[in-house]
Amino acid sequence: MDMVENNMKTKPLDKSKEINSVPLLQLDELSVYYGENHAVKNVSMPIEENKVTAFIGPSGCGKSTLLRTINRMNDQISIARYEGNIEYEGLNLLEKNIDVVALRKEIGMVFQEPNPFPKPIKENITHALKFMGMKKKDMEEVVENSLKQAAIWDEVKDRLKSSALSLSGGQQQRLCIARALALKPRVLLLDEPTSALDPISSAKVEDLIIELKKHYTIVIVTHNMEQAARISDNTAFMYNGDLVEFGNTSQLFTNPKEKRTEDYISGKFS
Repeated sequence: MDMVENNMKTKPLDKSKEINSVPLLQLDELSVYYGENHAVKNVSMPIEENKVTAFIGPSGCGKSTLLRTINRMNDQISIARYEGNIEYEGLNLLEKNIDVVALRKEIGMVFQEPNPFPKPIKENITHALKFMGMKKKDMEEVVENSLKQAAIWDEVKDRLKSSALSLSGGQQQRLCIARALALKPRVLLLDEPTSALDPISSAKVEDLIIELKKHYTIVIVTHNMEQAARISDNTAFMYNGDLVEFGNTSQLFTNPKEKRTEDYISGKFS
């Protein structure tokens, strides 16, 4: 992965932060500010490889801000600044000399509202590949493979030249996932990917996430606690920018250690 200047020395991940193995990503004392607003406060947690990690909590608790910080999407906000570390293969992703374009190829993101390009279905996949200089014959294979991985190939293979905007909302979201997968990321960030979808489409995306974790590390923000319980391996509960509790999903939902976690999952506040 070439995301830093050649003279930057790398360092090993801190193995004292392990859950079951060395995490792919390690957040250490991570804070995010929007001007004077301390949106995320000193968060430390591991993100384990080939697992689904869910961020849950009430609106405005900082979970989407935390997600967007992992691949530096908050750089686009002029008043945003960071403190702490996000370690990835010995690199701190918050260093100024990180190439954020290369970073976002390694750590892709899919947003809450499906946002396909107003182009044919096929061109939604090939758009970025052209800028990478990929040969046309190689693109054909990537298009098919990424659409198959996103479980939408059989639905669109006969209309690849049709506008992506002609697809249903659920299909558009799976196309956006395919578009991210085409760049061969290691990590996929999903910001409430089913909140705008009907129950049938949501179930398809959930099934897809469970299948994708065999090959990718996935982090998802969700307001739907039942969804987090169904599809995630680890869950982080956030409140007012603080990480209240983090752990195995089954344990957190059935035997939470913190009263605020128990109150939230029992519906005492939302």
